[in-house]
Amino acid sequence: MSFEREYAQRKARFEETLSEFVANLKNIPQPLSASIIYSLQSGGKRLRPILLYTCAEAFGVKNSCGLDKLALSVECIHTYSLIHDDLPCMDNSDNRRGKPTNHKIYGECTAVLAGDALLNLAYELLFDAAIDCPLDERDRYLRAGKLIADYCGATGLIGGQTVDTVVDDTKHISTRLNYIYQHKTADLISACMAAGAIIAGASEHDVALIKSVGDNIGYAFQIVDDLLDLDSGEDEGKHTFVNVYGEKEGRKAVADKTTFALDTLATINGDFAFLRSMIKNLSLRKE
Repeated sequence: MSFEREYAQRKARFEETLSEFVANLKNIPQPLSASIIYSLQSGGKRLRPILLYTCAEAFGVKNSCGLDKLALSVECIHTYSLIHDDLPCMDNSDNRRGKPTNHKIYGECTAVLAGDALLNLAYELLFDAAIDCPLDERDRYLRAGKLIADYCGATGLIGGQTVDTVVDDTKHISTRLNYIYQHKTADLISACMAAGAIIAGASEHDVALIKSVGDNIGYAFQIVDDLLDLDSGEDEGKHTFVNVYGEKEGRKAVADKTTFALDTLATINGDFAFLRSMIKNLSLRKE
């Protein structure tokens, strides 16, 4: 089976799970409900849920009672972060994935509340996953949930967003960029991969290695975004890796981090064939 077809199948599995979840969102007042659903169903690669599924499967778990809830949780977190990132007080973006951003449709107040609600839904899902699973799996779900929360909080994703939008430190631009790329982008990717490994019962050593793989592909993913913005002319006025170090260094960094991720993956026991293909394709993506 080709990589594209297998990715499409995995994505379709998650889309079905997401559709069922959205259909069961009840008792939420309008326009908040419509705002939440608008962004959850706005498309995208579904990269993070697929990474979570893929890492769990690579370590031997194909079906677990709470895996879908963890996948929904990380997509809720990712979606909330995009809604807030697009707000006028942050990136002030009018379009996302070819559609008007949430606040352009529902207003800034509702968009803020939709992001808040999605983040809270994410933690509800993490608790549900732990509560609903058998007792012998509960500790794994609690540890995976704690890791996701840690990586998405003030020292993780939110910290990265803060440095990106509030801290203007041009004297230490390299340190600033590293912090932003690691925490705003790579941390959630690492959390998804490590959570999948934890659910499957991977050793602490292997979980640490998977985190390292996630850090590197997450950092590379953001530089590829920079390169795509450069090609489209959307990078004007931004302090990005490519604008600071140049296109050549950007492409070299993507290649180096991708190689490091693949080399690290080769040291871990598991069925990583699809993940290896995924990492390679992410480094070469055109959108």
